[in-house]
Amino acid sequence: MSGNGQMESIIVTRDLRKEYVMGTETVHALAGVDIEILRNQYVSIMGPSGSGKSTLMNMIGCLDSPTSGEYVLNGQAVQDLSDDNLARIRNREIGFVFQTFNLLPRATALHNVELPLIYAGVSSRDRQKRAAQALEIVQLADRMDHKPNELSGGQRQRVAIARALVNDPSILLADEPTGNLDSSTSEEIMDVFDTLHENGQTIIMVTHEYDIAARSQRVITLVDGKVEAQMSVDYYLARGLKQPTAASVAASRPASPEAEPARAPEPGPAPEPETAPAPEAAPEPTPPREVATSPPPEIAPSVPPPTATPVDPAPPEATPPAPGTPRPISNPWAPPTTPPADGGR
Repeated sequence: MSGNGQMESIIVTRDLRKEYVMGTETVHALAGVDIEILRNQYVSIMGPSGSGKSTLMNMIGCLDSPTSGEYVLNGQAVQDLSDDNLARIRNREIGFVFQTFNLLPRATALHNVELPLIYAGVSSRDRQKRAAQALEIVQLADRMDHKPNELSGGQRQRVAIARALVNDPSILLADEPTGNLDSSTSEEIMDVFDTLHENGQTIIMVTHEYDIAARSQRVITLVDGKVEAQMSVDYYLARGLKQPTAASVAASRPASPEAEPARAPEPGPAPEPETAPAPEAAPEPTPPREVATSPPPEIAPSVPPPTATPVDPAPPEATPPAPGTPRPISNPWAPPTTPPADGGR
């Protein structure tokens, strides 16, 4: 495929391996990966968690070196290069777009886009010009003086894309670029990637979302550090690769209801509330009946003494002093004849 005119290979890996030693165990993050990505191609890398997607992205992005195997980037073998040489290749050949944007919070959008050019030693005047052009590509020319906290999530990701493009890289690596965005904003960002690809940009995107992968030309699926499948998106969609996942979910759903009927007999102790008869508490209402019978005779003798004292003796006592002195206020129901000097108290 590398000899068909302009469709030369830009990335080739042969038996690429990466091992990590953790205590007494060796983790095979990549177990012999063979891939070939053509210039101006749009490729998605998919796989479950722990399949080696991030490790492969680090290898392709020259952020890490393989344990063994070959990696050729744009015609140059990079598997044995020093860290300094890898840094130069990263700055010149690769543009990175991350899920978390990774913008400087106190810098404007223009200055954030300038950063790769600063490390490349570009003059201030050229930096500003190229950074402004990159922001125009992602339609943020009117936001170049805004800081990240003054931008929406989608606008921040556009700034990150402009920063990745400012050095005119050979490949654009995007690691879950829509992971922190809502669905409508994700569509806008994917439209930006589509436009970049139409303009000839090579794009490699790591994603776990089928609708995002469907925007690319090819899908590479990793499982346990190995390439399980490489196919075009048309073939990918024609085979309906979403169905195995749906089938596995569907298979898990009947399994769970089968377990549920097994749990249904467990509530069999439900008859326990029936055995605990609430009507047996009926003897308890009997004591209130005994209490109801006993108090009435006790209340009867206490009622006559108060009624006899306040009503009958009060009026005869109030009548004799009436001719010579003003009526006392001992009776609260009697209307006052003269305004009391002490306020009636």
